[in-house]
Amino acid sequence: MSTLNELAEQISLLYPIEDTRYGIRYRIVDQLAGTTELEAMNGQPRYVPTHSLQDQSIWKKSA
Repeated sequence: MSTLNELAEQISLLYPIEDTRYGIRYRIVDQLAGTTELEAMNGQPRYVPTHSLQDQSIWKKSA
């Protein structure tokens, strides 16, 4: 049985990008023509300009 810390670490690895404004974690699904498709933990897609992922005031990346 995993501890809560291990579970949090696994989520961080599976969904390495967090929108700091809303606290929602995402994973990158695809990138095409300057647009990145993200998928939230609940499966909801989100499309953002690829260059916007560099904005550290919005996006926090896990290592």
